[in-house]
Amino acid sequence: MDHFSVIQSIIRAGLSGDTKAFDKQVVRLRARLEKAGDVKEAATIERLLKSSSEMKDIQPSRVEVSRALVFGEALTRETNPPIDRETGASLCEIHFPEGERIVPVYESRVSETIAGLLEEWSSEEALRNVGVEPTRSLLIFGPPGSGKTLTASYIAEQLGLPLVTAKIDGLISSFLGTTARNIANLFDFANRYSCVLLLDEFDALAKVRDDPQEVGEIKRVVNSLLQNLDQRRAFGVTIAITNHDRLLDPAVWRRFETHVHIGEPGLLARTKMIERFLAPLKPEPPIFSIIAYCLDGHSGADLERICISMKRLLALSGKSHDGPGLFHTLSAVLGRLPSQENEPARILASDPEAFISLIANDLDFPLKQSEIGQATGYGQSRVSDIKKSKRHLPLMEALHAQ
Repeated sequence: MDHFSVIQSIIRAGLSGDTKAFDKQVVRLRARLEKAGDVKEAATIERLLKSSSEMKDIQPSRVEVSRALVFGEALTRETNPPIDRETGASLCEIHFPEGERIVPVYESRVSETIAGLLEEWSSEEALRNVGVEPTRSLLIFGPPGSGKTLTASYIAEQLGLPLVTAKIDGLISSFLGTTARNIANLFDFANRYSCVLLLDEFDALAKVRDDPQEVGEIKRVVNSLLQNLDQRRAFGVTIAITNHDRLLDPAVWRRFETHVHIGEPGLLARTKMIERFLAPLKPEPPIFSIIAYCLDGHSGADLERICISMKRLLALSGKSHDGPGLFHTLSAVLGRLPSQENEPARILASDPEAFISLIANDLDFPLKQSEIGQATGYGQSRVSDIKKSKRHLPLMEALHAQ
């Protein structure tokens, strides 16, 4: 059977839930079909990929939250947040819903989880019929820049509730009694008003709960935090986020009904993010795939910063706002950044033709030589010559030797 190895890889990735690998293998199958001349089948896969991407971008309607599920007074812009009595600093920030917002770009598993949580809040009666309620507590974890805070804001926006954000390290005082009071005041405030409570940098206290180097008082403070989390379920929604999930002990994990890991975006998610971040520029689509391939391993925040740098440099350089202009601009931007960890970015920063040699020789890369030539400005015949040269191999050997 033709392409069975790729199909097998797709099935394996799907069964394991590895969405990044799944996306990569689907794109790989499409490329194999195109090279084999199965244009119709490849086009079908392309339509499915596009349809899936568009479905993830559909803006869900705001959820009507029942007063039986979220208690409290209405927060207004005149409401003052609680303060640390020792320093006078606010213990939290309050963000109000500002209308429709763009749906964050996620891997399919994360997208389905977030959509499912929001659906729970619009299906109160169906859940009560089986003796359960919508999820009231959520722990979001993942590397910096992956979109954890953005996700919390998006959930609050969709629920139509203000977001009360507190950084846990901001509650910690040199006086332990003050720390305990700050935590109590924060939860009293959140429980008084109808809101979503966001606990940022959650590991700041929770990670020391079982640390033998810490004194008993700080452990009592942490236990007080956990008890407040338990009591909070009777009042409203709580979200905690952390970059250091491995530092949280089992007692912390048990306080949250749902756990969501937001990792580095896969190829399809990166492509969609880059298209969004480069707006209002509208080059031909192949350049988005090339940039996404080059920036493998980067977080959503990294992609946004790089795209902003590209637009600034492009505007000042006078280059055309098309694929070739963006390709050479990306090379220049990467050359100005600290050394990149992934090989494609390092190769493009030092030698654009070596990068073209790399992608042209990569069987998993989804673009044909004609598309690579169009996107980079080198033309199909030149791409063919560069491919034969295998110009990227010496560079890769040098990088491996470092």
